[in-house]
Amino acid sequence: MLEIHLFLFEALLMLGVIIFIFIYSAFSVDMLTTLIAFLIFLILLIPFYLILDKLKVLLYVNNLENITLFKLIFFYSTLINVFIGIYFSIQSIYLIAFS
Repeated sequence: MLEIHLFLFEALLMLGVIIFIFIYSAFSVDMLTTLIAFLIFLILLIPFYLILDKLKVLLYVNNLENITLFKLIFFYSTLINVFIGIYFSIQSIYLIAFS
């Protein structure tokens, strides 16, 4: 059970870092800052989803995959990452086109 809590803490911590990068980039209109933030976001997606995958396996092994809290965490973290990815893509296109 301790491993589940550690992986959940890691996933939420990485999601917090991704959200912080998003907020920093949203307030900054500089093209270099936005593109670097977009690259960092793309690099952080791989370990984030690896952690979520390990968490899903641990929940399946411990027969806890039907708990609503974990389903909500998986759904909303994916939703947040999709929103941030779309925002970064649109902002990058805008900054490249109009700079």
